[in-house]
Amino acid sequence: MIDLQRIVTQEIGVYPQLKNIEALEPHQLKGKKYVVFLEGQQVSSLNSVRCLEALLHSGIKDPELLLVQSRVSFLCLRSEQFIEDLKKHDFLRPLQNPGYEAVVLIDEQGYPTGVIDNLEVIIQLTSYFNYKQAEVRHTLLEYEAIFNYLEEEIFVTDQNGVILRLNPVAEKVCGLKESDLVGKHVQELIKRKIVASSITEQVLKQKSKVNMMQEMIMSGKRILSTAIPIFNDHGELVRVVSTSKDIDQINRLRAELDKKKAEIEIKDNELRLLRNKLLSEVNFIYASESMQNIKELIVKIADTDLSVLIQGESGVGKEVIAKSIHHFSRRKNKPFVKINCGLIPENLLEAELFGYEKGAFTGADKNGKIGKIELANGGTLFLDEIGEMPLSLQVKLLEFLQDKTICRVGGTRFLQIDTRVIAATNCDLQDMVNRKLFRQDLYYRLKIMPIRIPPLRERKEDIGALIEYLLNKFNNKYGISKRLSPEILKTLFYYDWPGNVRELEHVMERIMVISNSELITLEHVEEIFEVRPHGPMSSQASIIPLKAAKMKLEEELVRLAYLKYKSTYKAAEVLQVDQSTVVKLMKKYNVAKIQAGVE
Repeated sequence: MIDLQRIVTQEIGVYPQLKNIEALEPHQLKGKKYVVFLEGQQVSSLNSVRCLEALLHSGIKDPELLLVQSRVSFLCLRSEQFIEDLKKHDFLRPLQNPGYEAVVLIDEQGYPTGVIDNLEVIIQLTSYFNYKQAEVRHTLLEYEAIFNYLEEEIFVTDQNGVILRLNPVAEKVCGLKESDLVGKHVQELIKRKIVASSITEQVLKQKSKVNMMQEMIMSGKRILSTAIPIFNDHGELVRVVSTSKDIDQINRLRAELDKKKAEIEIKDNELRLLRNKLLSEVNFIYASESMQNIKELIVKIADTDLSVLIQGESGVGKEVIAKSIHHFSRRKNKPFVKINCGLIPENLLEAELFGYEKGAFTGADKNGKIGKIELANGGTLFLDEIGEMPLSLQVKLLEFLQDKTICRVGGTRFLQIDTRVIAATNCDLQDMVNRKLFRQDLYYRLKIMPIRIPPLRERKEDIGALIEYLLNKFNNKYGISKRLSPEILKTLFYYDWPGNVRELEHVMERIMVISNSELITLEHVEEIFEVRPHGPMSSQASIIPLKAAKMKLEEELVRLAYLKYKSTYKAAEVLQVDQSTVVKLMKKYNVAKIQAGVE
């Protein structure tokens, strides 16, 4: 609300006849800001007291001259209509065009009650009202559009159940125009056999939200309706808004959603199969949760250009992870180039990595040579055993990682190269950094995305999947059809595998080649292991409490049964227990389900 007291001055003197100016005394002007002269019941002149006093002190006695020289141009407005007049769009025009200096407020009888001489404030207020009116109109148009375009039927009634509004969708459902229903009671819908019952009346009785199923008598449609009461600031119910949705349409939408969901699942399965195929191509075989997590990380980072540092013991499959990242990336059709930093002499490693120009050093190819980084342009460079790289060369590698440019040995030109770098090591690089054997800046530059591959002894669940994969691989390779006895599965499972996956692969190939029968027995394995492998329940096991021994035997039996039959139902049948018991024991002993590929 506008406070008129703040902008209206009432320090005025009112004189009924112009001739009174001749009789004005200085004390009559004291405390006044303006004098208002009336002619009859109308304001005829507004004069500034300050100006009058100055003119009187100057000795001017001519009444007409005093009146003219002290007059202020003004506009008369009725006090009670001032705010309303202020809101009118054309209110600024009479203020600005004639150049009025003040507004004289008058009451119903035309008697002056005050003067507003700060017209700048009036103009600002007028602009504000115009802006707010435009904003309200825009908001109402938005609400109107929302109301009309919503796909749900909307009814609005007053506190007595009289229909005030309905949207076009509601018109279509009822089969009547808004003009036919506005002003009618909701009972009219029942009388015209549009609906069997009124949800609005339920809200008016309960004064709370109501949900109900309604049947449209004419069309036979079923609709799900919701009605809510609207209360004013005094807690009085003033409106009821009800919305409804066609049940058949909801079912259709649900069917479409289920169809889309099924299509997405099919696409996901296709993507999963594609990933399986890609992972199989690089021999990424696993069943453990830890390797599943690594697979998910590979999928996330493959399409980025982040440097990756793969750490793990020798033989865990670091190159497999590097190839998986390459295969899942947009670089998969470009070269994957590997270089083992520990196999190349220090004095040749720089030339091998960065290449050299002709005549760069004694014994160099007369035509020069492209380095591994340049060969991998557009693709991926795999730096195996990065911990063996000399400190002097680490600086040059760091420069390439930062600038993506190289300069061949003996050259002067810098070449822009787009090569992603994946490094791997079985060393503790952080310890090497602490001992000044590896550059800290290079370590952190490579470690933007670290991946640690746990040794095979920490992911026993992978052994069964790897054995199955290797059996198929070597049977196909050598044109044989051999299988392993259950005792071998148990032995291979409990062996610590210090050489990790590489050792398992070599052992599998050797026993399949040297065995003379299709069934490979424990004897073939014992012949090639340097230390005879054994399970926790073998004769070489240490004495442990009976309860612990029973638990170990229980775990061993469940693990071996599932490892062999790959089904909880078959494992339960062999162990002569319920399938649910096998599932509980697998969960108890963290026996993961065997997976191959990404599954």
